[in-house]
Amino acid sequence: MSFLGLFHSHTAPPPIGELIHWDPSLSVDNPVIDGEHRAIVESLNRVYADWMAANHRLDLEEELDRLSSLVGTHFANEEDLMTRRHCPTLAAHARDHRDMLREMQVIAQNIHAMPQAKLEAQLLRFIRRLVMGHVLSWDMDARDYLRA
Repeated sequence: MSFLGLFHSHTAPPPIGELIHWDPSLSVDNPVIDGEHRAIVESLNRVYADWMAANHRLDLEEELDRLSSLVGTHFANEEDLMTRRHCPTLAAHARDHRDMLREMQVIAQNIHAMPQAKLEAQLLRFIRRLVMGHVLSWDMDARDYLRA
């Protein structure tokens, strides 16, 4: 199965230019959390669209800074909500958040030092982990604690 197939094995393929298409399967039924997830998906799609373009116009360092800020705020909001609602998986969920933030920092710190193919591979691995490993797994498992 292709990388895109891994993302969309449960839905139709994404529209052209999107790596990840927002649909109800990504919703945790909380407008704030869902809005943050959408903003993260939009950022990931900007990175992807730039990879696919013949002439790269996206300032990747700036976009990764934006993504890092979005993800950091989102993780803090999730953890706050899960704390207030006494989610039993909070500690493990928060550990996964910290691991992903560290992974993003390593990618951002090495963006100019690593070959393009390695950078793309690390970013794709991170995107897969963030969307499939976290949103579609951890967040869906905690959905009852994240709902509005």
